[in-house]
Amino acid sequence: MPDLKTCIGQFTLLRRASGTVWGEVTRRKAPHKPILLMAVLDLIARGVITTPVVDVTGDLVELNDLFNLYWRRVVSVGRSSSIAFPFSRLHNEPFWKLIAKPEHAVSDAVIAKTTTVSYLRTYALGARIDEDLFAIMQTESGRTTLREALLQSCFSEEAQLALLEQAVVNQGAFDYELMLEKQAHQPLVKEVLETNSYKPAVRDQGFRRMVVSTYDHRCALCGIRIVTPEGHTVVEAAHIVPWSESRNDDIRNGMALCRLCHWGFDEGMLGVSINYQVITASSIGLAPNFAGSLQTLTGRAIIQPGDTALRPAQEYLGEHRHRWKLK
Repeated sequence: MPDLKTCIGQFTLLRRASGTVWGEVTRRKAPHKPILLMAVLDLIARGVITTPVVDVTGDLVELNDLFNLYWRRVVSVGRSSSIAFPFSRLHNEPFWKLIAKPEHAVSDAVIAKTTTVSYLRTYALGARIDEDLFAIMQTESGRTTLREALLQSCFSEEAQLALLEQAVVNQGAFDYELMLEKQAHQPLVKEVLETNSYKPAVRDQGFRRMVVSTYDHRCALCGIRIVTPEGHTVVEAAHIVPWSESRNDDIRNGMALCRLCHWGFDEGMLGVSINYQVITASSIGLAPNFAGSLQTLTGRAIIQPGDTALRPAQEYLGEHRHRWKLK
C-alpha cells in the first residue's frame, strides 16, 4: 500500500534506457515513460480516465495527442515514437501492470517487440495502475507533486519549463473546449468569446479537439474517415470564416475537413449550399487542372454532426459563398 512518498520515489527512479541518442535535455535517458505518465495525469484531471484501468481496446486518440504534444517539446524534430512503446515498458515498474488478453501471455519477448498500438492491442486489453497510486493521482495536489517528481528527475531545467508550459496549455485547451461546447448551444452571435485572454496554442488545440471530435474524425465534404492505430487523424479543424477576420471559434463556424478539402475550401474551390450540399467552383476543372474526385462531390450532402444544433451556420457558409461567388 504505497503512500505519496513511496510513489514519488517510484516516479523518480523510473527505469529508462540510456544511450548517446539522448542528450542532457532528458538526462541522457529515454523520455517515453515520464511523458506518457504526464499524459495520463492530464486525462485523470479531465475525468477521462476514471478507474485504475487504462484501456487500449478503445480509442487512444486523446492520450496519444497529449503524448505527442509533450514529446515535441523535448525531442528533436523528425524523431517520433509510438505511445505503445512506453505503455508496454511501464510494465517493468511496480505500479503499472499490463492486462493481457485471456489467450495471450505477456513475456519479455512479447514486450520487446511492441512498437505499435496495433501490436499492443493483439495481446493486451490495457494496463492497471496501482489503486493507491491512482487515488493520489485523482487529487490535484497529488498530480502536482507527481508531475514535479517526473520533471525534476527526468528533464533539464529548460525542458521542465517547456513541459510545464505545455501542461498549462493542455489544461487551458480543455477548459476552452468545454466553454465552446457550452457556447454552441446558445444563440448564434458574431463575437462568440472574449478570446484575447487565451493564448493561440490554447485556442488552436481547444477548437481542433472540439471540431474533430464533433465530426467523429470524418471530413464534412468528402466523408473520408481515417484514424491510424496511433491515433493520427486525416481531418483538420477548419474555420468557415477565417479566424484572422472573425475571431470566432464557435463550432458553428467550423467543420472537420481532410487536408485536400480544407485547401479547396480555403481557396474557394469548394463550398456548402443553403441546402447543405457541396458546391464546386466552375474553375476547379479548367485546363490544365485535373480535379479528380473533387468534381464528383458536387451536390453531395455534407456530413453533419450528430447534434444538429452544432451544424455549420448558414450565416457563415453564406459569407464564404459570397466571398468566392459560389452558387
